[in-house]
Amino acid sequence: MTDEEDVLERAVAQLRAAEAAVIEARRDLTAVIVAERRAGVSVADLAARTGKTVIDIRNLLNVTGL
Repeated sequence: MTDEEDVLERAVAQLRAAEAAVIEARRDLTAVIVAERRAGVSVADLAARTGKTVIDIRNLLNVTGL
């Protein structure tokens, strides 16, 4: 294996790890949003605090059954 192939394989491995971290972070964020909403936090406040739109938050809550 050449150095270039090794660099490419490391980059692919790093990308896969980063993608897995993004998936985990999205799950964590979803869980927190659901918990906050159940605790009475408004959709507008959740949107403002997360940088998402009200529609994004409503869609997320709808998918999770809230």
